[in-house]
This record gives sequence, structure tokens and C-alpha cells, in this order.
Amino acid sequence: MADSTETHQSANTPNELKTLLLAEDDQATQSLLRAGLRNLSEYHVIIVNNGIEALEVLKKQAVNVIVTDLHMPEMDGFKLISIVYERYPHIPVLVMTGLPETSHQNAPLSLGAQGIIPKPVKLSVLIEQIRDIGNRKPDGVIKGIPLNSLLQLMSWERKSCTLTVRTESGLGMLYLQDGALIHAMFKELEGLDAAYKILALTTAQIEFTDVCRVNKTISTPLTELLLNAAMHNDLEKA
Repeated sequence: MADSTETHQSANTPNELKTLLLAEDDQATQSLLRAGLRNLSEYHVIIVNNGIEALEVLKKQAVNVIVTDLHMPEMDGFKLISIVYERYPHIPVLVMTGLPETSHQNAPLSLGAQGIIPKPVKLSVLIEQIRDIGNRKPDGVIKGIPLNSLLQLMSWERKSCTLTVRTESGLGMLYLQDGALIHAMFKELEGLDAAYKILALTTAQIEFTDVCRVNKTISTPLTELLLNAAMHNDLEKA
């Protein structure tokens, strides 16, 4: 069960809080970090006990930075890092571990983590690294262009990227390979169902990361997807 240390919602504008997701199963470490990270005033902190709970949070809201332990029940940090690297390439990951380097052999870095912090954690170092990677900008932010038009443009340019689509109704992810939409996620939905839900959204903040790492689940041509989505929206309005 996720344990939030604040009541604020996640945000991504200069005047609002960012969101830090912390995956750690040790209760004593949780208590230490819950208290120490209060100094990280620009972040809303969510604490979960394992990788599965972390992924549930990622389905529901935008996250700016992930900090994870390696050894956790149900889903460990190694698996969590690999899934985030594939599905959420815009989110940087830091690792906390008590394992010596000879044990983990920097495997978290090869899986996609941005850095490794040894335990016991020095809070000043952790906060500094969170701020450092949390201030990195996305590869691009799209403003003033409808999502359907953007997808058509990316199709013409044969773009490979991951789009993060943020709206009041939820967080969506679209994955394009050589201009084709190959996968989508929206809340608990994946594949075509998720794509149609996202394409029905009227207003959204869109960011993109110049990489696509997911496996293909959608084979429908983009033109057909956009036409089907438009017809479905017209039927709902009728």
C-alpha cells in the first residue's frame, strides 16, 4: 500500500510540486527518509514497499524521480528499473543499496538507473542527486497542437519516441517506432484500448522522449486508428 508523506498532487510547472516515488520495504529506512526528505520541499513524496506498488502509482499519476532499493518482496528493484527504463524512459531512477559493488557489479546502471547511492544513505547526498536528475528537461514539450495532428506529423517524419500525455483525467503513454504507434498505456489499459482512450482526450500536456523501447502490441495503421477514434468521439457526442 502506498504511503504518501504529503497530500499534494503531482505537478510539473515551476510553481507546483514535483513528485518523488520512493520504493523501500524496510520500515526503519522508510521512517528515516520520510523525516529527512521533508527538506526536499519542492517535492511531494510517495513511499511504497516494492516494485509492484511503484508500478501501480506510475499508472495513476505523473512521477518526476524514482528512488528504489534493490532487494524488496514481490518485485525487486532490478525488475522495477528495467520496466521503468522500457515503459517510462522519461523518469530518472536512483538506486539505494547496502550491497557492495562487488555484489551488484553496477547492474542497476546497465538496466537504466542514473546512479547508485550506498546505504546507510547520507541524506544530503540523496537530496542533491534527486534535485540534480529531477531538474533535467524532457527532450521536448508540445504546445498548441492537437494530439492527432502531432501523431500525423511524427508519422510523416518516421519519428521513434515515447509520448507522455498528461490530463486531468489521467496519465497516458504513447510509443512510436518509425512513425507507427506500436503500444499505448492509460491507467489499467494497454494496447489498442489505451490508445483509443488517449486519442479521445481533448486537452493535454504532451512531452516526448527520443526513444522507444517497448514491444509492439498495436499493428493497426495510424491513419486507421485516428479515423476510428474520430468516429467513436462523434458517436459519443451524438
